[in-house]
Amino acid sequence: MISVSKLTSWFIVVNAQKQLAQPQAEKLTQMKLIFLLYYVQGTHLALYNEKAFSNDILAWKYGPAVALVHYRFRGKRVITDNVTTRDEVNYREVNQNDQLLRLVFEVQETFRDKTAAALSRQTMRERPWQATTPSGVIDPQVMKDYFQKHIVEFDD
Repeated sequence: MISVSKLTSWFIVVNAQKQLAQPQAEKLTQMKLIFLLYYVQGTHLALYNEKAFSNDILAWKYGPAVALVHYRFRGKRVITDNVTTRDEVNYREVNQNDQLLRLVFEVQETFRDKTAAALSRQTMRERPWQATTPSGVIDPQVMKDYFQKHIVEFDD
């Protein structure tokens, strides 16, 4: 298991690098980051039967959320404008874990062209969010079952 802060840094660094290469590309927002973390968690549960990070995923009004990440970036929309030394260190640590790196890279690539609003609508159509009381903790077992059935492709 890794800290959600390290995964957050990984997405910040990757998206900041993308922004340098493609200045017209949409910048990473707090909202989109939280949805990417939801997909990391669900995919990790489906593939490895364990959480990628310990923080709960909550069923908030606009979709799944990680409270710690929301409060860290409260009041900020774009979160890639100030990459810190800590972000760089965390990014390198995630890159040293091949299994996790493949997973976060796949999530990044799968959803890179979707807006935060599109991901919000998508996650709210999915069972884990729908089956959870408003502001409640999304059950990791519900996430695992849903992701195994609808999100993760297994080779036969």
